[in-house]
Amino acid sequence: MKGSSNDESRVPEPVPELRQDPFTRDWVVIAPGRALRPHQVPKPSFAPTRPSATDPDCPFCPGNEDRTPGEVWRSGDDDRAVRVVPNRFPLLAARPGSIRRRLNGPFVTADGFGAHEVVIESPRHDLDLPDLDDAGVAAVFAAYRARSRALRDIWPGGLVLPFRNHGAAAGASLSHPHSQIVAVPVVPPWHRQRFDIARAYFDERGTRLHVDVTAAELADGSRVVAASDGAVALAPFASSAPYQVRVAPRAGQPSIADASDESLADVAWMLRRVLLALRGLLGDVPYSYVILGGPDGEERAECCAWHLDVLPRLGVAGGFELGTGMAVNPVLPELAAARLRRAVAQADRGDPRQG
Repeated sequence: MKGSSNDESRVPEPVPELRQDPFTRDWVVIAPGRALRPHQVPKPSFAPTRPSATDPDCPFCPGNEDRTPGEVWRSGDDDRAVRVVPNRFPLLAARPGSIRRRLNGPFVTADGFGAHEVVIESPRHDLDLPDLDDAGVAAVFAAYRARSRALRDIWPGGLVLPFRNHGAAAGASLSHPHSQIVAVPVVPPWHRQRFDIARAYFDERGTRLHVDVTAAELADGSRVVAASDGAVALAPFASSAPYQVRVAPRAGQPSIADASDESLADVAWMLRRVLLALRGLLGDVPYSYVILGGPDGEERAECCAWHLDVLPRLGVAGGFELGTGMAVNPVLPELAAARLRRAVAQADRGDPRQG
């Protein structure tokens, strides 16, 4: 029977593909190979755990380099090395060049080409990102910058997105501390909309939206989690998730690819304190963070500034959220900020590296 669930002859080959929703024009990545990923993250638990320094079964631990593709970037000595390798189970096929778009009536597909890399943040299996010192976190951000520059040149006009998932509920499949960088050959409408709003604001007022919002938040103070001369952490006014925190440099470039060493160090220092505070307040909570900025090709746009959003994964989207696209946040951002301020202070007192 035509369309029968038992007929697999019309199912495409399992290669990555981009498909565009004809109703929203959002792009979806169809990546069958991702189902083959190994899963070594334990079941979700908010109780802090301490794994061993090495794991013989972990492909990211020293001695297991033959279990990952070859390095594309490296910094630091062996005991503090930050390594970047291609993902063995990529979202997109690693094939540089222009992509073809195909039309089939109202349906649009495109080649699923791009890049997907893993940033192995430390040789130590047991040191999560906030357990590194400030220089160690800054070295991870240097990897984001270096690879963002390189991938921007390979995939001009698309989007390079550094991000980190912590915990199984956030999508991490391996326990070894790592983050990822994906280069997609298109700019998703959601990301383009953020840029267009910032550009319209700049055209109307002659000032940057991110700078004005940060200044207003600092003046108000109720949603500020922590601030330094170089960076600020705050609970956004319209936080989409409980205990969402935005970390931003005071004076940033449109893209992390062009950030200065000082700016990277400022954000790394602030992020480590925020992650320690989240752990102290909520336990080993699953979270994701994403680094956002102007899309490729807009590196000199004065209207936007790169920043980082930390999104704890504490809830599940229900029918209302899925049907409207509107987030529901049960925690008042001002209350979240007040609790996190106390947690930052407690983490500082208990951290000898702050003395």
